[in-house]
Amino acid sequence: TLEQQVQALKQSLERERSEVEALSKQLQELFMRNTCEDYLHKLERRLQVIENKEVDTIHWRVLDIEKVRSSCAKGEYVASPSFSACGLDGFSFHLYPRGDDFAEEGYCSLYFHVPPDTTVSRTLFIGRKQHGPLEADSLKNCGVSEMCVLSNEIDKETGSVIVGVEGLRVLKSPHVVETRTKISLQAAPRPAKQKKRSSSSSLGRGGLDAEDDEDEDEDEDREGEDEEESGR
Repeated sequence: TLEQQVQALKQSLERERSEVEALSKQLQELFMRNTCEDYLHKLERRLQVIENKEVDTIHWRVLDIEKVRSSCAKGEYVASPSFSACGLDGFSFHLYPRGDDFAEEGYCSLYFHVPPDTTVSRTLFIGRKQHGPLEADSLKNCGVSEMCVLSNEIDKETGSVIVGVEGLRVLKSPHVVETRTKISLQAAPRPAKQKKRSSSSSLGRGGLDAEDDEDEDEDEDREGEDEEESGR
């Protein structure tokens, strides 16, 4: 009948409404979880920037470099993890094991990426081969096309190579984290609360003496009453 169909539709709509509410709740919880994780990640990065404010030397050890080089074609690179130093976040290395498009055969290339609007002084190195010190930014002196012959700088014992920068100094940047040496507080003064005076705690010895005097007076009154009773 029509009434049964209407009732069935109502029940179906109610089930769908419940499913939508449950899904909405799950999405809200997921959004909140992602927001918290993103905030915690940013906070962790911020703490790393503060902790690494005095760092001016970074070593990046590339393991199994021969295997890495064999897996890369000319013009391909491997990237280091992003890191912070000198109060800045967002530094990274790009190593081209077989060289970039402009390098001669046998040479590797190294590029040092700095945060935007930043100028630094740096000395790049691979193994014992150095380049610098030079001023560099995101465009000028950002890397070396023919850094070195990679096979000459490999550690034979570990099969790895150390890539890095030393003497890193920030010459100009709007992003450097600042550490405070002075804090100024501003607040409306609050009236001091008067403490209740207690004979046992705040009055000190004077309060105790007063209590002792009262006890002595009471004892004298009792003695006088006893004498009167005896006289009677």
